[in-house]
Amino acid sequence: MERERAVAIGQCISILILMSLGTVLTKMSLGNVEPLTFVGVSVLIGMIAMSIYTFIIRGERIPRGLPPSVWYYMIAIGVGNFAIVRVLNTVSLDLMPASTNTFLTNFVGFVTMGMSIFLLKESPTPFQILGAIIAVIGIRVFFPTLPSPDEMTGIILVGLSILALGYTNNIARKLAVETRGEVSNNVISTVALLVGGSIAVVICFALEWPPRITTGTDWMNAFYAGLVMIALGLTLWNHILRTLRSYEASILGASTVIWTTLLAIPMLGEHVTSYQVAGMGLLVVGLATVQIRSNISLGSLLGRKASRSTEV
Repeated sequence: MERERAVAIGQCISILILMSLGTVLTKMSLGNVEPLTFVGVSVLIGMIAMSIYTFIIRGERIPRGLPPSVWYYMIAIGVGNFAIVRVLNTVSLDLMPASTNTFLTNFVGFVTMGMSIFLLKESPTPFQILGAIIAVIGIRVFFPTLPSPDEMTGIILVGLSILALGYTNNIARKLAVETRGEVSNNVISTVALLVGGSIAVVICFALEWPPRITTGTDWMNAFYAGLVMIALGLTLWNHILRTLRSYEASILGASTVIWTTLLAIPMLGEHVTSYQVAGMGLLVVGLATVQIRSNISLGSLLGRKASRSTEV
């Protein structure tokens, strides 16, 4: 078991580094390629790759007789992840440094936690509240001065994208509960990608037709985004979660802000200030604090206080 965990952790770190590299390569191509064109081409490549892997190589099929709610969840996941998140995040990446984009995107864990209070009726623990406060302080440290207008627009787009991603994360948990794990993760991911990806491709190509990618390097980066960031990322992440718990993967996922920054400095010539490093550190600490296991929830604490006051 320990060996399996070590392998899973190694795979998790490897795919996170590959995803961080993909963010940097995407940023490089956005200097030559329009964001919507890059999204449309890369998502189309990912759709083809995932369909071949799931339905041809693995020979999996969509189960018959799925209830309408399961189809709704898969469609919602696809629309959220690919028609909204992928588009908004790529456009925002065009407006800000790659390190800043990754820093802000990592706040999706806190948004997911907040939404789960209402969507899943889950009460946060004191450690989760503390972690969120630490991370919010990290934002203030990361941005000691007001961002530029372009960067502010990018921040708003990232905010909208993580709202959509936080919602789909909660929907994915609902789907797992309703299907009791009986529907293959590959099938769920592929169907979601085909639905949401088709919408993204139609929108992107309708607004930017014909898609113009002129250099071999930009084509390679688009293929990397489609094959590695989308197809391989979805497949390997589902495989990793069979061994690692979701909170363990979330802690490791916070390292993307480190890998992206380390790659962006030499490859993109980005400069990171001491304030930004401190803000990233607070984010990582906040995410780690959120994952501390505790049987005490905020709701139970409030309930105890209420009962005590009643007794008095």
